[in-house]
Amino acid sequence: MASVYEREFRQISNRFYNLALDRVEARDLFGATLLLKKSLAFNAKNINARNLLALVFYEEGAITEAIVQWLVSRDLYKNELNPANEYLRKIQDDDETNKFFQSVKIYNQAIDDIKQYERNDLAMLKLYKAIELNPHNVKAMSLLSLLLIQIKDYIKAGSYLLKCQKIDSGNKFINEYMDYVLKNTKKGEVKEKTISKVYSFKKLESDDAILPKQYIKLSENQKVIFILIGIIIGALSYSLLISPNAKGSSSIASENQVIRYAELVNDQNKIIRDITIENNQLKTDYEDASVKLRAYEEQNKMFTSQYETLNSIINDFDNGYISRAAKNYVELDKDAITDTTLVTLLNQARSRIEGIGAKRLCELGTESWNAGNKTAAISYYQLSLSINPEDPETMFLLARLYQNLERYKEANEIFDKIIAQHPQSNYARRSREARGY
Repeated sequence: MASVYEREFRQISNRFYNLALDRVEARDLFGATLLLKKSLAFNAKNINARNLLALVFYEEGAITEAIVQWLVSRDLYKNELNPANEYLRKIQDDDETNKFFQSVKIYNQAIDDIKQYERNDLAMLKLYKAIELNPHNVKAMSLLSLLLIQIKDYIKAGSYLLKCQKIDSGNKFINEYMDYVLKNTKKGEVKEKTISKVYSFKKLESDDAILPKQYIKLSENQKVIFILIGIIIGALSYSLLISPNAKGSSSIASENQVIRYAELVNDQNKIIRDITIENNQLKTDYEDASVKLRAYEEQNKMFTSQYETLNSIINDFDNGYISRAAKNYVELDKDAITDTTLVTLLNQARSRIEGIGAKRLCELGTESWNAGNKTAAISYYQLSLSINPEDPETMFLLARLYQNLERYKEANEIFDKIIAQHPQSNYARRSREARGY
């Protein structure tokens, strides 16, 4: 049975999911992504939130991230009714999927060109191709717009930013880029009609080609076969390289084949690596959330226990069960109570027990003594002193009762304590008389 904490977390997760739905309807995919991640942070098994996050990623052209979310969704909810199964089947059967993977690959290559080699011109050509393969690749379009801004081609940059805004109107970074473009152009230059005239994709020349002419969709078995073929052909190719005089037209063809297969294998391996890395990260996040969940459950158990104890103390006292209320109050770890609500209850219990409860226990002790129940009287006096240990009246009555029971050592210790702590009181005088000096 789910704990109170788990139910509350599911409710919070659902609230974030519902807010994300509103953001998606408003085409604010950036805001929806943040809300969905919060939803999953509170409930990693929220399948609706995970599937919607995957759809958001897919809409933005982040196909790898989308697949990761659907795979995790499928693993968490192994039921044919899970929409993730249908999404994964459609991707597998969709001819456009290969283009999307190629778009991601080319986008990553463009980043390498910028970071490692500072070849922005070549990066721009690759980004044009990445966008041509996947017109929803928001990352590629936003990066290309930044490169265009860098060379002051604001109109064309605005065309790609407008495309991004149509896909994700709430992306604050894209909106900031567009604001910058608008500040550097004349009024109306970035209107949609004007942009549509300059909005185009530049084709890569043959010398710039970075993909094999044919892309083959591979099954899991085919991947293994092609890897083995790649290893074999790689070995043959290496033997040809160390004996260049033996090269002929057939060896050149073999090298081309090696390159083609190697690229195919690298494509699939990269996808697998990316999925594995992100899946491992998701598992780590889930484990961290589980640890926090368990810690919070322990805290929640303590809260519940403290709440029930304080309520029972107040109710017992109000209903006349003063002794039981006092015992629970004495045994309660009052220093461990820090919650505002519980502190309020603690103050209510304290005002009852320490205010009039201790005095009433002392009276109950005297009533029991007069009734001849000295054992009960001792219990009442001791319980009263556990609440207010320096009350001279209760101390003196308990000492006299010990004296009456011929427990002189215990009685004298209490008399001496009264004399030391309350030397000017009437009980100090009576204690000296009881002691005989």
